[in-house]
Amino acid sequence: MSTRIFKNPYIEEIALFDQVISSDDEFLSKKNNFLYPVTLDIGCGNGEVLSDLASKNPKKFYIGFELQYKEVYRSAQKIKKMNLSNCYVARIDAKNIPDLFIKGEIEQANIFFPDPWPKTKQKKNRLIKKEYIEKLCSKMSKGASLNIKTDNDNYFIQILEAVHSLVIDDKIKITGLTRDYHNSEFKGDEYITPFERIFLRQGFLINYITCRIQ
Repeated sequence: MSTRIFKNPYIEEIALFDQVISSDDEFLSKKNNFLYPVTLDIGCGNGEVLSDLASKNPKKFYIGFELQYKEVYRSAQKIKKMNLSNCYVARIDAKNIPDLFIKGEIEQANIFFPDPWPKTKQKKNRLIKKEYIEKLCSKMSKGASLNIKTDNDNYFIQILEAVHSLVIDDKIKITGLTRDYHNSEFKGDEYITPFERIFLRQGFLINYITCRIQ
């Protein structure tokens, strides 16, 4: 009896795009192609927010990070279709991102709706912890901004605890905080993703915090 081996078709598809990066080593080899300081979209999904920001701000440079092959492919499609020369998407684990930069190379980092890992045994897998934020912020320029959104209240409390510890250390300053982003003074004109629209239709409030690097 033969065993059928599944091969993800998007692995070969994403290799056809010039603005897709598939490994840490490839990222480091292409760093000279970027215009610094850059804006990061960590967990960019299908690239809707990433491509929207890049199209609205052609003089800035954007890099999206995503692990799912299909989402990387969809992001790359948008970048190509919109002819965005100021945007890349990288299939790289978010945990490795701080190691790819030196201090001052990042002017903004957006982490919108990171995986909440809601079950008790899963929470150790959450990305946003004090150590991660501290390491990421150490590669950002002074005055840079870190923006986080989540619909998961429990995760947001954990995020606030992590951020507060860095505020005490005078490494970052909270410049905006709300438990209801879409009815707050902080709401911008950024693209609202399909998942975010689903959360809103279901009555979930969107938690939001923005910080400035000291």
